[in-house]
Amino acid sequence: MGVYSQYIDTDSIESIRLNSNEVYMDLDYDLKQKLKKSLSNLEFNRYPSNDMSEIKKLYADYADVKPENIIVCNGSDESLDIIIGSIINDNKKVLTLSPDFVMYDFFTNMFKGKLVKYDVGTKMSFNMDEFIALGKSEDVDLIVFSNPNNPTGMAVNLADILKLLNEFKDKTVIIDEAYYEFNGETVLPYINEFKNLIVTRTLSKAWGLAALRMGFLISNEDNINKFMESKVPYTVSSFSKMAAEIVLQDKQRPIRNAEIIVSERKSLYENLKKIENASHGSVVFYESKSNYIYGRTENKERMLQSLAENNIYIRNFDGSAFRITVGSSEQNEKLLAVLNNVF
Repeated sequence: MGVYSQYIDTDSIESIRLNSNEVYMDLDYDLKQKLKKSLSNLEFNRYPSNDMSEIKKLYADYADVKPENIIVCNGSDESLDIIIGSIINDNKKVLTLSPDFVMYDFFTNMFKGKLVKYDVGTKMSFNMDEFIALGKSEDVDLIVFSNPNNPTGMAVNLADILKLLNEFKDKTVIIDEAYYEFNGETVLPYINEFKNLIVTRTLSKAWGLAALRMGFLISNEDNINKFMESKVPYTVSSFSKMAAEIVLQDKQRPIRNAEIIVSERKSLYENLKKIENASHGSVVFYESKSNYIYGRTENKERMLQSLAENNIYIRNFDGSAFRITVGSSEQNEKLLAVLNNVF
């Protein structure tokens, strides 16, 4: 099954969609009205402007970097396309985690690279010394992983990441911080100290702007200038640009959203562990630093069927694994009610 087919939603708009790691909070009415008013000024017969200076200024202020450190992209996917496409070819090696974001595999394979994976999914633990040893033994050309990890929810601490950067000073290291706001620890302050460091961010998660498909490639200015040579023009739509310039003015928005989600995550996890304990081990849930909770069960098909019958959808993985996006209190209560009946 190709990557594209994994992202085709067949559920209705009335469904409880806990399968894509979106936050459940939409833009409020007043903000949508402001966007609607601005929409009348768009020239639909014109290509989008490539001038992203206002967006870079706003996001730089939020992320505490300089505008010159940022490339605005069509989601994190374009960032990965630019970086991996600039480095990987002819069986060059990419070190990542297993499991992790499927698009690392997609772009590595597209550019004829070879994947080297460090397993975190089986033992649900990460050891940086082992990770470094694997990278050196395989003589990898690029390192990339999400932090917190998608889908397990584990987070690599800052000290370990700095150790990694020091050990691979001549290799590019991408830290995908799509879910940074739910964990609160970032490596961004080190982009100028480590010339091999690239950070990717997105507006699709804590900002609640998945519909815009906007992401950021963040690094030192030399790297930014180099990667701009591989940047395709017109990849960010005029509407996405206009909407981001408005929403990014409220830099407290992702912080508010993340605080709510983290509180809901704590409550949901505690209740899921109660189900786990009552199930006598037939289902297991793992603590998370992100906006989702990873689990395993041998009764997965029965669980997925029961959830679907109640119009609830979660992410299904190979084997016994699955992932639940943290929803609203009401959504989480409905999810828990079904799981209580299953287990």
